[in-house]
Amino acid sequence: MAVVYQASDLALGRSVAVKLMRFDAAGVAGSARHRDEVAVLAHLNHFALVTLYDAGVEVIDGAPRSFIVTEFVDGTDLRSHLLAGPMDPGEVARLGADLCEALHCMGALGITHRDIKPANVLLAPSDFPGRVVRAKLADFGIARLFDAAHRTETGAVVGTAGYLSPEQAGGLPVGPAADVYSLGLVLLECLTGNHSYPGTAVESAMARLQRQPEIPDWVDAEWRAVLTGMTAREAEDRLRPAEAAGLLRVLVPSVDAPSVEVSSVSPEPAAVGVREEDSATRPLDLPTTLQREVAPFVPTSTLHPRAAPATAPSRRPRRSRTSRRWSLVISGVLVAVLTAGAVLFVVPGADPPPEPPAYPAVDGQLGDHLEQLQESVDP
Repeated sequence: MAVVYQASDLALGRSVAVKLMRFDAAGVAGSARHRDEVAVLAHLNHFALVTLYDAGVEVIDGAPRSFIVTEFVDGTDLRSHLLAGPMDPGEVARLGADLCEALHCMGALGITHRDIKPANVLLAPSDFPGRVVRAKLADFGIARLFDAAHRTETGAVVGTAGYLSPEQAGGLPVGPAADVYSLGLVLLECLTGNHSYPGTAVESAMARLQRQPEIPDWVDAEWRAVLTGMTAREAEDRLRPAEAAGLLRVLVPSVDAPSVEVSSVSPEPAAVGVREEDSATRPLDLPTTLQREVAPFVPTSTLHPRAAPATAPSRRPRRSRTSRRWSLVISGVLVAVLTAGAVLFVVPGADPPPEPPAYPAVDGQLGDHLEQLQESVDP
């Protein structure tokens, strides 16, 4: 029905998968199914589903050939993987949960895959801790909108006999529940390594109408409940994809984060020495008024507003420095005046002291201090 090639995307420099359809053998109905496949892939977006890159029609050897271009999964498929034997239950649970999520996304768009089997589950290597592979559901060549008009040839059964749901085997209408049933058979095969319904296509299809799939006694109760719910004979009795995904997530073992060794003793920070000869690096002696203004720590839950101080603490250092500056000025003037008076007092026969110099008027506290100083030294 189709041939798949690995190709290179020259524009983006990536590997892709190219699927060429053979409509000469399938006829008009096959062409219609191909158009369904393209429409399905274009609307689906989930990490457990292959991604569609391109689609179209190309003339090859004088005949039109439809094609689709999807992401290339560099790995194997589940059928080949199972040749080595059963899988780890935790890995099966993780794989099944991812695929159930994909089925949920499909069902939300009214899409049924109809041919879920190990060969259509692609496995890509995974670097995530505790995870071996990532699963991607592929081959939507028979996927279609189940509410749309049927385009399949009369009497044809779409799907693989060994994994058909009872309604598919009985020729009844199918929906998303059929995919849940088929996936349940796939997960059971992953756990046991055995095919639930072996034999010819007819024998396999008829067997599921007569009996339920056999679940070995060694399968634990949690797994048994999930598999039984997914493979119930009646479609309405089966688990929904989202329900099955939730139950399977519980069965996925937790992954411990890689341990990192951290030294329990941290090196003490080196003390910063202060050289006495370097006065520029010495600590400054701040006024004690600054320290008294620092409020003690109070927990947030008990913090209460307190009245603002009458004088802002941040202004005190400026006034203190200003007062010291004017004190120095006054002291200098006082020393000069006293020195002049002493000289006049000890020198005999000196002329009468001259009139005190007239200083410019100074306002404020400084002016008052200067006047007091002048009066104290006047003879």
